[in-house]
Amino acid sequence: MSEPSALCHQQSLMGAAQRLVQFTDCHLFADPEQSGYAAIAPYHSLARCLESAVEYQPDMLLCTGDISGDDSKTSYVWLRELIKQYAPHIPLYVIAGNHDNNPYFKETLAAHAIQSGAPAELGNWCVHGLDTRYQGAQGQIDERQLQQVAAAIGARPRQYHALALHHHPIASNSWMDTHCLVNAGVLLDWLHTQPVRVVLHGHTHAECEHAHGRQTILGTPSTSWQWAMTPEFGVSAQPPGFRLLELSDEGHWHSIIRRIS
Repeated sequence: MSEPSALCHQQSLMGAAQRLVQFTDCHLFADPEQSGYAAIAPYHSLARCLESAVEYQPDMLLCTGDISGDDSKTSYVWLRELIKQYAPHIPLYVIAGNHDNNPYFKETLAAHAIQSGAPAELGNWCVHGLDTRYQGAQGQIDERQLQQVAAAIGARPRQYHALALHHHPIASNSWMDTHCLVNAGVLLDWLHTQPVRVVLHGHTHAECEHAHGRQTILGTPSTSWQWAMTPEFGVSAQPPGFRLLELSDEGHWHSIIRRIS
């Protein structure tokens, strides 16, 4: 079962809508029984999140990085197996996170990765992606990728646009900001020039929402453990979860967080 969070973007939908489930920061291990922080076994918490997510009959699954927790090939195989078990007919798209800076991400998931300039299309929406892998846990915006995304947006003037990346572009005012997007200002300035309506990220293992000009920037809970948004390192007692978005053909969107009990 899942429980709604208090966050619910109050925008009414009109006409047809597509459903997108964003899940993130799976941190899967080669051993499916291995636990990490908060005594959570990421394999089993992801399985429960996917089981809950498919109840909403999504049209797309989007994973925004940190799929692996140990840089093992098997961790990526587990993602494919869990999707095959719980959502075999739902298109899967992925974005790399800092923990996916290894050869196995591309080897196992290249067919599912959103490339800058080649968005995933969902109804009247395009979901664009950025690869922000850089050094260690920090991220960086590649301005060439921004140019490619801008060109793809310009080629689709009649569609609505969302952007997905792993690292958080708005400071969380927590210890996680030491694992920041080192040139976040480049992205934030670029967003002012683009008709992107919503930005989706992971990395912080926490739910958040920020207004940025015409855009809304949304952070999503991890399907594994949750970080405490405190000055010093900490783990939150909140349970794993995912984000459910409805995207209308008229450009409206609606979002809620679901957590497993």
